[in-house]
Amino acid sequence: MGGYVSTPLSIKKYIKVPPRKLISGFLHINVINHEDNDSYEDAYTWYRNKLASGSGIDDDWHGANPFLDQAASNFDDAGRTDKKLSFGDYDCLLFWVAGGMTLQEPIMGDIVAGLNLAGESFPDTTADTWYRSIDDYCQNFMKYDLISRINNGYGHGALMGDELYSGTVPITKNEFRADQAGISGHNCAASAAAYAGLSHNTHGGHFEKHIMSCGSYSTSGDGDEDLTAGNKNTFFPPVQSVEVYGQHHLNIVSQNNGGSDPEDYVYTILPSKGGYHSKDFWNLVIDIKMRGFDDGWTSGSPSQADMEWFKSRTNVFFQPFGETASFLISDTAHTS
Repeated sequence: MGGYVSTPLSIKKYIKVPPRKLISGFLHINVINHEDNDSYEDAYTWYRNKLASGSGIDDDWHGANPFLDQAASNFDDAGRTDKKLSFGDYDCLLFWVAGGMTLQEPIMGDIVAGLNLAGESFPDTTADTWYRSIDDYCQNFMKYDLISRINNGYGHGALMGDELYSGTVPITKNEFRADQAGISGHNCAASAAAYAGLSHNTHGGHFEKHIMSCGSYSTSGDGDEDLTAGNKNTFFPPVQSVEVYGQHHLNIVSQNNGGSDPEDYVYTILPSKGGYHSKDFWNLVIDIKMRGFDDGWTSGSPSQADMEWFKSRTNVFFQPFGETASFLISDTAHTS
């Protein structure tokens, strides 16, 4: 047994970027049911065959419902290989990404002499290595905005009609607006409700849009099956959220002499002790959080996704403009 859990499984992509270079551009993210499942019929074929055979549609065919709310629920991992939905399980997102990151040397506290390290009972007494403190002031200035999201977590019926949304976790888009030109006069970080009743022309405030899916569906194309009802459209948009941020190559090593006070610790970034700090590059991290399943979860226990709900393919494409050269996208953080 196990359960679907609200804490997602994180899949990260890393892009190596030079410091103090302003970039902006479109970020494309495509996630789809893995090709290992491509031998299974998709929904259109499956429904067509059921109708043609005259056997009708079994209300219980889809088994465990993957579209439960965010609370963990105890049931077997449903997977997707028996859902006949290989190609329809996708999520496509478009972001506008802008910013950069600054890198500089850390500020070192007092260096600790070897005799002092020995006298204070530190395990490693190597001279000219350990400092009382190390403060890192490198700063990530990345911001991102969701422009559009398209998936099949909604009905394929009449446009602008009674479309039924099923099982899609919304992704939040933030907007900050002011009602007048200038640099003062309105708090655009306040909730928009704070301005209610002032004027029908009032538009200042902090607005949030929770996007499940965008886009239109044309009934002119091929495919006449009715997928507007929840028991007929079980397509599974897998993305729960996306974060974009900067992260540099840093490891501050510490050692402790057995005490718990701040003076009982010393620090280093020397490679000989396992530390490092790079000023030459940073990683633009694309953190795609997938709806997941905790294989060992039982009722009342802590939950953390240890597998995706279904095996997926994840592709990222970034189109930057600015003071940068070519980019290399990796599944692991760049270290040099």
